[in-house]
Amino acid sequence: MTLLPLSPRETARRRLLDALRREGPMARVEIGQHLGMSPASVSELTASLLDDGILVTEDTGDQSSGLIRGRPKVRLFFADSLGSVIGVWTGFNRIELRLVDSAGRNRASRHIERPLRSLGAGELMDVLTETITTFAKDTGAADVKAIGLACQGYVDTRDGIVAWSPVLGTRDLPLAAGLSERLGKPVLIENDASAMAFAIAQRNPDFRSGRTACLMVGDGVGMGFLIQGELYRGARFGGSEFGHVRLRRSGPQCRCGGRGCIEAYLADYALHRDAQLIDHRPAPTLLLPGEEAMNGIVEQARAGDPALLNLFHEAGEVLGDAVSILIQTLEPDHIVICGPGTRAMDLLRPSFEAALESQTIPELRALAAVHVVKSSLDLLTEGVVMQALRELDLDLARLKAA
Repeated sequence: MTLLPLSPRETARRRLLDALRREGPMARVEIGQHLGMSPASVSELTASLLDDGILVTEDTGDQSSGLIRGRPKVRLFFADSLGSVIGVWTGFNRIELRLVDSAGRNRASRHIERPLRSLGAGELMDVLTETITTFAKDTGAADVKAIGLACQGYVDTRDGIVAWSPVLGTRDLPLAAGLSERLGKPVLIENDASAMAFAIAQRNPDFRSGRTACLMVGDGVGMGFLIQGELYRGARFGGSEFGHVRLRRSGPQCRCGGRGCIEAYLADYALHRDAQLIDHRPAPTLLLPGEEAMNGIVEQARAGDPALLNLFHEAGEVLGDAVSILIQTLEPDHIVICGPGTRAMDLLRPSFEAALESQTIPELRALAAVHVVKSSLDLLTEGVVMQALRELDLDLARLKAA
């Protein structure tokens, strides 16, 4: 069934709900200032949303906002009884899950080690269906409304297809439709770097203005690009595969099949592979190392191992080259370096900064602020959960027939 476009009043409700979802609880006067609405319009809209049970009030007791003396500041936020959303991230042989209520509060999370790459399309969907269903049952998830799924690789968000992923063994996988049919719920899918970028912007208002490029370094290297806080999409509604930009034709092997990609120098698997081959260390036995293995390499380098220090020096140069490319092609206001790979930023920073300064046009370099944000895998599920909640808010914005 094709949904009718929103009416002007429904559009206003949608804007208000989106502001609360983005900014968190706000008082009516704050909502009016944020959206440029008159007090009368805000009062009318919030009254209807309160009557519908979509919003609830919170008395903060804050009398410092310039309101009438003795009258506390009343903030509005989402009710937590409108259902729940489950966020999922598929990594290399692992699955992360998160359950949130309709107010966006985290209710439960789970980490599962499970081989995925060897599975065919049907097997993979069955495994994910079983995992999500069991998680919902074990956590007592109330009225699950939707599933948000973050996945590495090239993801067509419009058609719900994972065209290619280094952690899955199937190409052109109609993952959203397959899971939706099995679960009986809407399924939204997203590239994991875009999901992390969206979550980071949710936490930091500065990254929701202008253009922000989030370079995620960890299992792989990906990028999410935001314009005014909204994810930028390509022609096929996918994100950026920036990690597979080739820097050196004769460089190391990348998981995509090419050589010399940015990822082949910076990703955990690349650093782990090269570290194991240094000084006659044992050959790599794992395609992707765990956090314990990566922390071991980092600590050994910090202790002064010259070969490992050189490895991180080269990785820092590549990171500087990559950020230079971003600055000179996209001219972002902010560049955020995030992901588990920031664990070694102290080792990467000297050569990173030297490469960035030497390879970037000074006038352009001065325009971009570079931030390093320590971040963990929970941001991946947080990002898709927030997007799924925003999609549900679209339905909440519609006026119910009398």
